[in-house]
Amino acid sequence: MTFPTYLFLSFLFCSSLLHRPTLAIKKSYVVYFGCHSHGLEVSSFDLDKVTESHYEFLGSFLGRNKAKEALFYSYTRHINGFAATLEDEEAAQIANHPKVISLFLNQGRKLYTTRSWDFLGLENDGVIHSSSIWKKARFGEDTIIANLDTG
Repeated sequence: MTFPTYLFLSFLFCSSLLHRPTLAIKKSYVVYFGCHSHGLEVSSFDLDKVTESHYEFLGSFLGRNKAKEALFYSYTRHINGFAATLEDEEAAQIANHPKVISLFLNQGRKLYTTRSWDFLGLENDGVIHSSSIWKKARFGEDTIIANLDTG
């Protein structure tokens, strides 16, 4: 192979690397529509209908198949909305739709404390005392216990 041929092939190879299409970065967004039209008595059919409406809405922007891949959670009970992985441009288009009340990044929250049990008096340095509410409540048996400290 001659030097000019080698130089030309090297140029083509390098230029093809520079002209590769870049993939847009997708982020997780929450699309919020407000409240549901279904009442308090909700059937599984109603919940499926809500999820299907979310797929249809997102499909109108992305196409049905891409919507099935992008949408990963549908809020069907208390709020009406969904979470999906979208490109920034797709999110901007969706945010401008009149049915959308808000669209925001789906961000995780960091837990700042691991000492809530001590603070609430449930344990003291990992020890459960006999007067602890844990023992009085039979350690939450048949009870749903939650504590969300948002600061």
